[in-house]
Amino acid sequence: MVRAARELIAAAREGVPHVLGSLDRSLRTLCDEVDAVTAWELSADRFTCIFASGLRYTHFQGATLSALAERSPLACARASGSVRWVNGDADIVPLHPADRVALAIPLDDLPLVLYVAFAHSPSKPTLADVLDVCSIAAPALAIARDRAEDRARATYDGLTGLLTPRAFRTLLVERLRDAPRLRIVPRLALLFLDTDRFKEWNDRFGHAAGDDLLRRLAAMLRAHASGPEDLVARNGGDEFCLVWYDCEKSRAVIRADELRLAIGREFTGDAVAITASIGVAAFPLDAHTAESLLEAADKAMYEAKRAGRNRVSYA
Repeated sequence: MVRAARELIAAAREGVPHVLGSLDRSLRTLCDEVDAVTAWELSADRFTCIFASGLRYTHFQGATLSALAERSPLACARASGSVRWVNGDADIVPLHPADRVALAIPLDDLPLVLYVAFAHSPSKPTLADVLDVCSIAAPALAIARDRAEDRARATYDGLTGLLTPRAFRTLLVERLRDAPRLRIVPRLALLFLDTDRFKEWNDRFGHAAGDDLLRRLAAMLRAHASGPEDLVARNGGDEFCLVWYDCEKSRAVIRADELRLAIGREFTGDAVAITASIGVAAFPLDAHTAESLLEAADKAMYEAKRAGRNRVSYA
């Protein structure tokens, strides 16, 4: 039991999946009868399986179940706030038809319910140990969830949902760090975008409207990031960065102009004409490091500003 507690708290540093994996191993060590362990996260009126082990339950990973079903062990445990015993009682239907005995265990102050299925009924002392380990897992899961939320806040901008400047630069450095050692050097195009007349928009319509404008622009940038390796970030204020992976510079300039035109169309007819000035730089053509690539794109963006705004300039 002490070892299980140590392992669970240690796993909290790594994340929720590590805690649930450690919980699964601890339960199986304590009780040979454990046949399956699943964890279900409640959001709105649905439970989503975020962890599943055991041959009969691995396919449950990612599955969703209604939180409103009256005979669901998950819903009953969550509603009552207490452990529900599933042993053929017609009032509670097991998650899997082959379950002989199972426990649905709600975790205090967490939107999670654990579901542990047994091949045979465990003894009372063993059952007590199982419940004790699950109670120990609750604070470990709380710590892991808090850490994940902290990482998300550090990674994603709270207003737009795009990468933060720090997270974006970290990812860009990682992408380019190994490039000199690769047989085929990856091609990247970096766009640095500044919103034209954003201050005028804010002064006229207010900060709430300005925030809405930034969210609309963020959605447009996401729509133009077509590949899984592409990166989209808010650089701060009304500036954005977009990286296209495996994109030639000439093609990037064309795509940047398509984005510029789309932004102009989006705000056509508004009292303040919102447009974008965009700078483009390419790796390895214009720069050999993340820092120099950012500087080149930023310089190109300012050239677009000086040339009259609402245009694309490139290194």
